Formats: sequence, C-alpha cells, structure tokens
Amino acid sequence: MINPFLRNLDSIGEYLSYPLIRFITGILLLPHGYGKLYKGFNGNLDSFINFLDKEYSNPVLTGVFLAYLIALTEFLGGICIALGFFTRIAALSVTIFMAFAVLYHFPHGFFWSKEGYEYPLMWGVVTFAIFLKGSGRLSIDGKFR
Repeated sequence: MINPFLRNLDSIGEYLSYPLIRFITGILLLPHGYGKLYKGFNGNLDSFINFLDKEYSNPVLTGVFLAYLIALTEFLGGICIALGFFTRIAALSVTIFMAFAVLYHFPHGFFWSKEGYEYPLMWGVVTFAIFLKGSGRLSIDGKFR
C-alpha cells in the first residue's frame, strides 16, 4: 500500500466495521419495538392487535400474543444485537419477523414509500447476515469464548 494512512484505516476498518454495523442495526430496531410496546402500531396498541387478529390470528396465536411477540422481538432483539448478546437468536428472530413483513408488503410493490417490501427486506437481509456471522469479537458473547 502506498499510503500508510490507508493501511491504518484498513486495519481499523477491519476491526470496527462489523461491530459498528451490528450495533447500529440493533439501536435502529429499538424505537420500532419501543413504539409498539408503549403505543402500538400508529400510536394505538388496540389497532395493532386488531390488525394482527384480522391478518394472522388463529386459536393459538392471538393478536395480543403476536403484538407483544413482535414488539419484544424488535425491542429486546435490538438490545441483544447491539450488545452482541445472544446475537444469533435475536438476529434470527428479527429475520423471521421481517420475512412475514416482506410477505405482507409484497403486494404493494418494492418501494417503501408506497408501502412496499423494500424496508423489511433490507432489515431481513442485514439481520440474516448478522445471524450468519454471529456476534464477533467486540461483543458480550465474544467475552465468553
């Protein structure tokens, strides 16, 4: 390498890039879960539960159960992914949830601005990559290896 600065940047980037992606992914999931836990979908938990009852409910998986499962998946999953704690379990949970979100939004087309599947697909791919890679060195899980 000609420029020593770039050599240093490569080594710093190699060390920090994945933990940064994992941390920011987790942090960006938090408000989605928090909002659902405390305000529901569009500011109303009852409307979110009614939506889930209508779209996905069956005798075992009620709208209330699904609403809290989704909210906790995003909220606690976001914390776990950000800290690198039970990373693979959290990332797989979010990936599965995002697969259902992609299926729901698929009829609306690709672009998220038209309620398409672009945004949940992006989250699903990123969390699936985190699931495949695991927590990495800079993580709570990494401290126990």
